[in-house]
Amino acid sequence: SLYSDYNVDVGFAYNRKEAKDHGEGGVLVGASMVNKRILIVDDVITAGTAIRESFDMLKKINAVPVGVSIALDRAEKRSLDDPVSAVQAVARDLEIPVISIVSLPQLQSFLRKSPDYEDEVLASVSDYRKQYGV
Repeated sequence: SLYSDYNVDVGFAYNRKEAKDHGEGGVLVGASMVNKRILIVDDVITAGTAIRESFDMLKKINAVPVGVSIALDRAEKRSLDDPVSAVQAVARDLEIPVISIVSLPQLQSFLRKSPDYEDEVLASVSDYRKQYGV
């Protein structure tokens, strides 16, 4: 970790999704993000709605979102009207970089080479990509 290896203490917070009036209260739980540079972290982006909500919430408290990191880029179409992926749309619309740890094409490549998964798993992922992918 940054702290144990480099003695760098980095706070974090999460979006509770619903404001509470007890305990820590509010919507953001954790360290204060006011006036700080923020990396938004999420598991996946479907349409980008949660990322956009977090972005707007952070801007309201004068935080500076500097990028988004996601675990899996499903390379999914945002909508029929906007032919780019949700990841591409978020990067374009919010003007911040969006970096994924792994993409759906990389997952497909892994599944092709891996002896640990049945062919049906790759077929299912491939069918999903054909239907929803960019």
